[in-house]
Amino acid sequence: MPKHQLLRQVKAKSLTVKIPKNEPNTARLSWVLANEEFLTVEIPRYALERFMVQAKRAIEEAPLSLGGGSGHAECDEIT
Repeated sequence: MPKHQLLRQVKAKSLTVKIPKNEPNTARLSWVLANEEFLTVEIPRYALERFMVQAKRAIEEAPLSLGGGSGHAECDEIT
């Protein structure tokens, strides 16, 4: 599989996830971006479930920052 190229990186203010009742195998992820734009992506539900497992592991392994930082940190891509 070819490596994906990052086109542009924008910080997000919030994220909502919805799984429509009439399409239970599809997840809709909607972000409000820092520049006030919106981004909505539809992905297969299994991809969201896989991501959630990976995110949970990353959270458990990452040290919790207690300092007065911005709350944002550089991180590696979850694959």
